[in-house]
Amino acid sequence: MSTQSFSERLLGDRAGLGVPRRVVQLGSVLGFLVVWWALVRFGVLGFEYLADPVETGTNMLAYLAGEPMASGGTIYLHAAYSTFRVVFGVGIAAVLAVPLGLAIGTSQRFEDYTFPALEILRPIPPVAWVPISVLLLPALDLLGIQVSLAVLFVVFIGAFFPILINTVEGVRTIEDEYTRAAHSLGAEGLQVFRYVVFPATLPSILTGISISIGLGWITVVAAEIIAGNYGLGYTIFQAYRLLQTDVVLVGMVVIGVLGYASSALVNRYAARRMPWSERESR
Repeated sequence: MSTQSFSERLLGDRAGLGVPRRVVQLGSVLGFLVVWWALVRFGVLGFEYLADPVETGTNMLAYLAGEPMASGGTIYLHAAYSTFRVVFGVGIAAVLAVPLGLAIGTSQRFEDYTFPALEILRPIPPVAWVPISVLLLPALDLLGIQVSLAVLFVVFIGAFFPILINTVEGVRTIEDEYTRAAHSLGAEGLQVFRYVVFPATLPSILTGISISIGLGWITVVAAEIIAGNYGLGYTIFQAYRLLQTDVVLVGMVVIGVLGYASSALVNRYAARRMPWSERESR
């Protein structure tokens, strides 16, 4: 018995209405652009002060051709700074949160020692860490590239807890029958962890990483506005101060594209590492 999502039942698939998935996705993007154009064209909620999609696209092409942005530097420079901060912050968060989450999920004693303190820190918004980060963490000059540790730390904090919580919950949802079956077949200790616990937790881990990437782009923009010197968030804020709304929109579009691309890479990796999940969803 095959299962279909609500969207598939509503829109149909190749065997139903004959609408390819890529066409539906393209229609989603075109619909968004049409709504954007209409809001600007008819001045809904003050949108008449913003650039429409055509003007934004023209400005985007100019910046892609190398025209400097409001804050100085090209769009490639600012995108590279923001991307590095997101990748580095989320990467360090994953390296620390996954082992910690696995330990908390598999050891009640370890959970009692560590999890309450982490739960106190978890509700604190990442942006609230910016003042402390700026005071305590310096900006380093590595090979002529200025690295703001404060911004990296804020991105790390924003990405750490979603990965941690998803990992812990992934371990807790493993059915006891799996581990008992492994023990009955002679598996012990690390073998149970390697062949049962970690594979069963991997979907939750990758879900946490995917969520953290989205939060990473949110936090990096907020941190760059306050403590950045380069980056898309810094560029957006400088353009706002100069009332260059076209530059603000270009920065927002670039962030959206980069965020979508990074999440797509994680989802593609998840599909390759967990081919069984795709088969089960059919």
